[in-house]
Amino acid sequence: MPIIALLYYLVALVAARILLNAYKKGTTIGKKIGKVMLATFLLVVFYSFQLSVDSNILRSFAMSLYFITTDIMLILFYDYILEFISWNKKAPRAVMYCMYIAAGIDMVFLLLNPYNQMTVTYIDRVFADTHVLTYIPNTPFYYHTIFVVVMIMISAVLLILKCGETPRVYWKRYYLLIFGVLMAVAVNVMNLYQMDFIVLDLSSVLYCIIGMLMYYNTFRYLPTVTMNITRRMILNYLSEPVILFDYDGWLTDFSSAILKVMPNAHFSVGSMSIEDFVKSSNFIGFRPVDSDQEFEWTTKIGGEDHTYSIKYRCMADSKGRSLGKIFVFHDITSMRATYFNLERSLLYDPLTGLYNKQSYLQQVPQWDNKKYWPVAAAVCNINGLKPINNQYGTTFGDAVMKQLAYFVKMHAKEDSFIAKLEDGDILAVLEETTYNEAVEICEDIKKDLEGFYGRDVLIHMEYGVAVKEDAITSMEQILTEAKSSMQNKKMLRDNSMSSSLVDSLKQTLSESDYETEEHVERTREMAARLGKALDLSDTDIGKLELLAIMHDIGKVAIPHQVLLKKGKLSDEEFEIMKQHTVKGYRIANASPELSGIADCILSHHEKWDGTGYPNKLKGEEIPLLARIISAVDSHDVMVHDRPYHHAMPEEDAIKELRRCAGTQFDPHVIEVFTKLLEEEELPKIRREREEQQKEQEMKRADQT
Repeated sequence: MPIIALLYYLVALVAARILLNAYKKGTTIGKKIGKVMLATFLLVVFYSFQLSVDSNILRSFAMSLYFITTDIMLILFYDYILEFISWNKKAPRAVMYCMYIAAGIDMVFLLLNPYNQMTVTYIDRVFADTHVLTYIPNTPFYYHTIFVVVMIMISAVLLILKCGETPRVYWKRYYLLIFGVLMAVAVNVMNLYQMDFIVLDLSSVLYCIIGMLMYYNTFRYLPTVTMNITRRMILNYLSEPVILFDYDGWLTDFSSAILKVMPNAHFSVGSMSIEDFVKSSNFIGFRPVDSDQEFEWTTKIGGEDHTYSIKYRCMADSKGRSLGKIFVFHDITSMRATYFNLERSLLYDPLTGLYNKQSYLQQVPQWDNKKYWPVAAAVCNINGLKPINNQYGTTFGDAVMKQLAYFVKMHAKEDSFIAKLEDGDILAVLEETTYNEAVEICEDIKKDLEGFYGRDVLIHMEYGVAVKEDAITSMEQILTEAKSSMQNKKMLRDNSMSSSLVDSLKQTLSESDYETEEHVERTREMAARLGKALDLSDTDIGKLELLAIMHDIGKVAIPHQVLLKKGKLSDEEFEIMKQHTVKGYRIANASPELSGIADCILSHHEKWDGTGYPNKLKGEEIPLLARIISAVDSHDVMVHDRPYHHAMPEEDAIKELRRCAGTQFDPHVIEVFTKLLEEEELPKIRREREEQQKEQEMKRADQT
């Protein structure tokens, strides 16, 4: 067998190998490649056959089959191109039918050619060790050549159009095929004109090469070339810094973003080791072991701290052999800031920067430990914050709250827990702090806050204090008690709905009774002083002040002729008068703001010896606050003028209180009360008397 024929048979084997591999893929495009390569295999076999036989008629038939198979192969190649560029649904079916008709006409001429050589005339030429049929084209053969060239050009144009809608980095997948088919056009034209230096028809070899390109671009391009392009795209366009080291630990590639993170590092491919990189970067959290790990790293970029989460991965093949190592940086600075802000929003009040109620609830269990006792809970609140907001605007109101928070932090102990609760309450939990110490701190806060705004803007603060000194009392009870104390005080002074209720009842009472506003205020002020002298809690003092104002509220339901009678009441009238305690109890019980003092209103005319009314309670059966108000109210009545008597001297009033101790009044209350009067009120009264005497003497001297 001639060597040239043998070489062509080898080309046919290559085509057969591609054919089998394509069919093994089992895909639609794989089958289409297989069909193209089957046709290529056959045309190479036919051309090789005519080189191997001596019979002219057989050689002529082999060449005709060669040309016919070329037509079929080009139609199959066109069908493959449509599938390859995903245009198989775009191309009109009529084009394919026209190709079939054109190929059929060409086949008729070529099949008749061995008998009449009307399509092509063959000339036997010697080339190397074999005879080669060269040919002289007749008119039908020009038709064949035009068909071949047109088919190839159509495929080339389709590939060029596909490039127009494809990113430039992927053009290589198409222009290799374009180059191959254009080479096929050139070879066919040269064969047509029988160039002297071309004896063999190389089209079949070229078609086999194109088949190899088809297989490579279809099945190998994406996992190799595309993978490389994608890798470069990831490294170049991904904002995350990435650095790669090979299996020996030497730098092999990196992204441009790493240069912004490490501007002073010298990245040199092949000469920077992974050890040098880790050392120069000062990765504190990195462990020098061949295992996947994650750690955080902080660096300065543009003068600002940036924190990165770094993933270190050791890549290996299926047998566990090292392929390389990779560091992937992820900037978590903003994420950490967001998390921090979220955490702050969960734990801190956004207006004042203090802890919020949720934080307080988390801290509560620690105060069950007796090492913190006594634990004082001080609740501070701005009086009339809503009217302040209405008059000056919410921005000013917010500023007042911030200022209050500032003074609370300034006066509270350094390790105190301070939180803003609901309704504008600011809570300070003062560890190892007594009641008196907590009150002193609150008074300082109140003084500084009210002094800060002065007389231009009337800002007032109220507070409530309660203390935990044992395991029985819970922090919830302490907080409730402190808030209740603060709210009772606010009710007397605040411009709120609750205080409006109190003001309304006070106004009604003043219109119905001879009690003056001065008497009510004196009673309230003296009751608070006596409550402190008796070491009452802040909560009880708040209730006591409210009771001083509201204890006679039942008189609004007593007829005026009875209430305002100047003489002695008859027995019937006195029975009506005694009903004011019961009526006052009912009024107070109907109001959530006053229900806490309802029992004291009912009992403030009970006597220590059990002869009072309405229930003839005796001794400590009478609520303590009612016993205090009874003494304070009686004292004020004695030392001030009334329609039915003149005021008595303070000394006589003190004697009268002591005389009635054990019968009308609580002896202990009277003991503390009279001591307070002797130490504080009598010196003041004596100074006033002396001043009055001096004024009178000066007037007499002037008159004389």
